[in-house]
Amino acid sequence: MTLAAARGFYKSDFINYLAVERNLSPRTVTEYERDLDCFLEFFKPYFAEELSLETLDQRTIREFLTHLKRDKGYSATALNRKIAVLRAYFLFLEREGYVERSPMIGIKSAKMGRPLPKVLSETEVKTLLGASNTENERNSRSRETILRDRAILEVFYATGMRISELVGLDVGSMNLEKGLVLVTGKGNKQRMVLLNESAIRSVAEYLGVRPRAEDRALFLNRFGRRFTVRGVEYLFSGYLRKSGIQKSACPHTMRHSFATHMLEHGSDLMTLKELLGHQSLSTTQIYTNISFQHMRETYRKSHPRDHFK
Repeated sequence: MTLAAARGFYKSDFINYLAVERNLSPRTVTEYERDLDCFLEFFKPYFAEELSLETLDQRTIREFLTHLKRDKGYSATALNRKIAVLRAYFLFLEREGYVERSPMIGIKSAKMGRPLPKVLSETEVKTLLGASNTENERNSRSRETILRDRAILEVFYATGMRISELVGLDVGSMNLEKGLVLVTGKGNKQRMVLLNESAIRSVAEYLGVRPRAEDRALFLNRFGRRFTVRGVEYLFSGYLRKSGIQKSACPHTMRHSFATHMLEHGSDLMTLKELLGHQSLSTTQIYTNISFQHMRETYRKSHPRDHFK
């Protein structure tokens, strides 16, 4: 089958496979589809030549990846996501008998150093959480909106949940009496996480003014519908500006900050792994590197020897 045909037939089959058999979230499926479109678009000039998928080999795949790196300036992280999508795509085609052999065999992931996650300090988090409590905010925005935003920020920091998990929360997900939240994570796997007293209080105050709506979502936008990921990102960036914090941060930074601060205050890795919903302990261990940096700074400031006169 030609690449032109693959753009429709093969792609639609693959997208259905991701959504149904692999049970990926709609957001992940959309990202896969976007990456696949990027790949097929690169070969669009060859459509008139009736080029088929079966003729694609490692050389043509590397030509595409080189184009992304050299001409588009893709980072190693972005390249590896494209590679992962193509591996899954051609493995699916091979399994279904559409191609004899995947051209991705032998294609290695781009080498990359694993950067340490960016975190906010405890003081910065405190400043951010208080950003909605200014007099100007009270005068210019509704009480419902202020309490909702405050609850969102408090739940982020109390639980370290992902942004997709937060917007997926329903009113029924919360057990404020026990301080528990039922979170649906990657692959629709569920876990229980804990709320601190500040988060419990903030959510309770928000629920007291939350408008009645058919949507069972916990956090509603101004149209009475479930908050979107983009909406939360916009909300977060607004409060980051208001707080005056001179640091690049996003909602996921709250997850990193939660994990780092928990370790700095004595949490063990296994507990943190379960709270974060990590599959592997090695994923959680990256936060020990950040915590060690904090320990080194504290040591240098606190040990008296270098301060002797």
